[in-house]
Amino acid sequence: MLRASRSFGLGIRKQSQRGLANLAMFSAAKMLAQPQSSSAPVKAAIVDEAGSHSYADLLGDARKVRAALGNKDHLGASIAMLMPNNYEYAAVQWGIWASGGAAVPLSPMHPERELEYFISNSNSRYLICHPTLLPNVQPALGRLDSSLQVIMSDAILDMAQIEATNDVVIDENQSALFIYTSGTTGKPKGVVHTHATIAAQVSALHKAWGWTAEDRLLHMLPLHHIHGIVVALYSALWAGATTEMMPKFDKDKVWSRIIDGPQDISILMGVPTMYSRLLHALDQMPPERQRGASCAMSKLRLTVSGSAALPTSVFKQWQQATSQVMLERYGMSEIGMALSNDASNPAARMAGSVGKPLPSVDVRLADPNNVDVTNVPGASGMIQVKGPSVFTEYYGLPDKTAKEFTKDGWFITGDIGTRDAEGRYYIMGRESVDIIKSGGYKLSALEIERELLDHPSIADVAVVGTPSAEWGEAVAAAVVLRVGAVLSMDDLKPWCYARMAHYKAPKQLRTVDALPRNLMGKLDKKAVKKLFEKY
Repeated sequence: MLRASRSFGLGIRKQSQRGLANLAMFSAAKMLAQPQSSSAPVKAAIVDEAGSHSYADLLGDARKVRAALGNKDHLGASIAMLMPNNYEYAAVQWGIWASGGAAVPLSPMHPERELEYFISNSNSRYLICHPTLLPNVQPALGRLDSSLQVIMSDAILDMAQIEATNDVVIDENQSALFIYTSGTTGKPKGVVHTHATIAAQVSALHKAWGWTAEDRLLHMLPLHHIHGIVVALYSALWAGATTEMMPKFDKDKVWSRIIDGPQDISILMGVPTMYSRLLHALDQMPPERQRGASCAMSKLRLTVSGSAALPTSVFKQWQQATSQVMLERYGMSEIGMALSNDASNPAARMAGSVGKPLPSVDVRLADPNNVDVTNVPGASGMIQVKGPSVFTEYYGLPDKTAKEFTKDGWFITGDIGTRDAEGRYYIMGRESVDIIKSGGYKLSALEIERELLDHPSIADVAVVGTPSAEWGEAVAAAVVLRVGAVLSMDDLKPWCYARMAHYKAPKQLRTVDALPRNLMGKLDKKAVKKLFEKY
């Protein structure tokens, strides 16, 4: 990577003994402080549809963004960006950090009312926007604060190379990134991460997953969530690896790149829906093409699934089709990644398990009385997390922030989990929507979903609890059927009874063309419940 260069105009303030020694290079200053090889400046950092872009290009374009933001220290102030999934996204984000600002990444998939909310809620005074995406936000601009300055990214990146200016001092505890939650339980909240919390997340993943400069990531995730930004893009850039960025997920293009392109991709990351679609596309290929696809995919170092529970059926089908044992992990916007299966030992990865705590992350299970039940195998409890990767605040919501932490400083995730005798964790689901209290039993909707996905007629499923005078909550399943399949409750009951306790079997069934999902492919359980209100 690139050697420190005062000409870039960045300084570092050491706030503790640890200081910025293990902060990520994505603070821009860190990138410059790394040792380099003679080939580092021209090494490809990002490859996109426009071509290959080196680490030197990335740093040079970050200087331009900093100049466009006034060549001043923004001291952690919010700066919104609406960019496509390509090299320019990274250049703009690095430029925001180089100016001392906190990036607020917006998504081209969000409607203009949501874009308006994110810009306003974060108190952003600048919006850096790609010209092709200006129509997405244009209707909202008249309703936003008149002090908002809109800067077009093409005008920035077309600038001549920028010379050195005065230093910007970056504090490790300075705000660096806003990630907005999905808003399933109310208005989306701005999760604020500092340079230090992001660095802790990436550092833990590097240790656990063995990232190196030789890795090549095929990036097919949205870039407004922790998965696409931190787990994928930042991890690759901090390692000095190369990232190939796709404008959006396309199952056919992914397979074409894996099969027909140079077989140098080492890491693939996706959500369960993506892997399901890749498997479906694989099934549709001619036999010879299938063999080529399976062989090419088997050469990858890691295939990683996250952002939602991976069905056991997909885990097994993926392994059978590609010889890849999927690495599942667990995390969320507020904590980054907390748990991960073993990257170095595929045989240790278990279907349904999200593994063990990552380096520097502490995880515990607490019962309803906040009693620690972590060391009681099979006991269920609220997953709580503590460590340097945990976010600092929900922006502008001090009371809400405080409510999400225990008195002794553990973040309350809202997810219920269990831990086996070997220390592996399993997610039962969200306390509010994935835990069904039926007939005196506490049931995991995710466990029931995993079983139902093994049914030969079911392509997709969502399990929820619906109000019941008899059961308290009745287990209800909304299913998408495979092409040509039919399924009735009379057919489903005996199949379920052979595989699960009778009280876990669905008591209501509804077939739908598609399940409601958010932009990351996560099931919208509140919308699923509404399906049964009309049923």
